[in-house]
Amino acid sequence: MLKLLTLFILLMGLISCSTYKIAERHLNGKMKRAEMKLNFEEVENGAKIEYWDSADSTKPNLLLVHGFGASTKYQWYKQVKLLSRKYRVIAPNLNYFGRTVPDSANYSVEGQVETLEALLSHLNVDTCALMGVSYGGLVSAELASQTGRTITEMVLFDTPTKFADSSDINKVIDYFETPSIEELFVPSEPEGLNKLLFLATGKNRNIPAAFLEDFHKESYAYNLEDKRQLIGGLLADMEKYRKREYHFNMPILLIWGEEDKVVPISTGEQLADYFGENAKLKVIEGAAHMPNMTHKKEFNILIEVFLGITK
Repeated sequence: MLKLLTLFILLMGLISCSTYKIAERHLNGKMKRAEMKLNFEEVENGAKIEYWDSADSTKPNLLLVHGFGASTKYQWYKQVKLLSRKYRVIAPNLNYFGRTVPDSANYSVEGQVETLEALLSHLNVDTCALMGVSYGGLVSAELASQTGRTITEMVLFDTPTKFADSSDINKVIDYFETPSIEELFVPSEPEGLNKLLFLATGKNRNIPAAFLEDFHKESYAYNLEDKRQLIGGLLADMEKYRKREYHFNMPILLIWGEEDKVVPISTGEQLADYFGENAKLKVIEGAAHMPNMTHKKEFNILIEVFLGITK
């Protein structure tokens, strides 16, 4: 009885302290220990962009492009310390994530590319490497295709770039037993975050809503409709991206979770064939949609070798 009472008191203490605030302090500490500094600035095209930057101008630049989910630090905190050994690491929040907003309403992938271009201009970055996950992988490919800057290397993982179609969306909706793709990626209620965690990790969890309320409020509810319109914009343009022809000369590393139920490994195989000899596909066994988070060791070794990062 005493053990149960102690556990109950601890749980109530965590809730009262806010698990969100605890997570924020922890991740902010991780980013700062990797010598990343958080910035929030208005750039020339009027966008207000929140971004982390190691700001070491003696090193080559690396732009990290996150996917759907919480803000960029939640998706990259397990990589920034490794990457900052070799690179000036720049990790922005895309439009409608964190505090980033464009000058006027824009929910397209092109709008994300415009915001990243504006940030790179703001930082006087003419040459960089790129790394993007999922939705951020598509944004990265579009940026690399359209920019006049030099992209030295590109890492894409678990991304719907070029080979996604509407049948894939229907499969995802059925597999995760969700009423819509918008509800899956931008849940209307805190408990919906459990499915988002399942999607990312491949592990089915049932975290009580009380622990998720602040996460939902601070990362989703404050601009839920904006985030859902991003998904709508992507779906509306899906056929355009299926027809897109890319002509890349830089080395490309494709990484895929073997058990990804959102963007299946067959998409990675098609993408590797399409890119040809410039690209290498590496599969992480047992990983789902976010192998950089769930299989940090295997993922980091792959990027360490590909990018030539030395200890």
